[in-house]
Amino acid sequence: MKTLIKVLWGIFIVSSAFGTILIFVGIKSPETFNKLIDKSIYDFIGPFVGFATILLVIISIIKQNVENSKSKIENHFFKMLDYHNENVRALTVKHIKNDDNETILGRRAFVIFRLQLIKLLEIVENINVDLELNLKKSEIIDIAYISFYYGIDNAWKDFLIKKLKKYNKSEEIVTKLIDSKTKIIEDEKINIGRTNQTSLSVYFRNMYNAIKFIDKNEVLDQEEKEKYIKIFRAQLSNPELYIIFLNVVSRFGKKWKDNNYIKNYEYLKNIPFDYCGKYPPKEFYKMKYEEEEIE
Repeated sequence: MKTLIKVLWGIFIVSSAFGTILIFVGIKSPETFNKLIDKSIYDFIGPFVGFATILLVIISIIKQNVENSKSKIENHFFKMLDYHNENVRALTVKHIKNDDNETILGRRAFVIFRLQLIKLLEIVENINVDLELNLKKSEIIDIAYISFYYGIDNAWKDFLIKKLKKYNKSEEIVTKLIDSKTKIIEDEKINIGRTNQTSLSVYFRNMYNAIKFIDKNEVLDQEEKEKYIKIFRAQLSNPELYIIFLNVVSRFGKKWKDNNYIKNYEYLKNIPFDYCGKYPPKEFYKMKYEEEEIE
């Protein structure tokens, strides 16, 4: 749409300049003017002014339509942002602490999610050594995140084995995950086997759709798109960024990778490097991180 407006403005400027030159020639030298277009200056002025006026009206209408479209986009985007924040406020997580099930509410749930994932990463790292799997960092993250998302339990052992079938010794991996879960719950009172798909599926779906809605909108230019996604990014706490980072590195991040949303919009820009332990984000996504800018 902006391209069309630019083209119309270009036509208007060129035609106005050309018309002005002809009028000037017609006033100064009517005979020369008549030879150029086979019309008198007075016959030319009326249609020229009419054409210029129509062109200006068309440009004005298109610009108004663009502004109306942008207003609708902004309203819809902020509704999606409100829904995202409502979803975060509604989060509840049961966390084992001193043999009691403590209920964690809202954004604080991501602190518990992070503790669970840190433990799962440690377990998968140990399994990688014990079973001599030679896993890459991204594969360790994938196994840990699958376990985090679907949970670890004997009741769905076969389901987990199927999800991890692309890895060698997938049955042994799942067996060790279940054994480790039992031990850590007993020793450290951390429920690393908890399933989180119910809590996080809507969270990630709405976030992805909000970014896609802005990114695919042809009415907005790149600067405007970056502005809106920066607003969304500003809502995210460090524990949220940690979970998002591991999500997009795992198999769940395929659509994010395919559309290059993380790099294009520097979506992990604000995450501290040391916050991710052995898995610094800059090893996976090259961008200008806030920590580098401060230094």
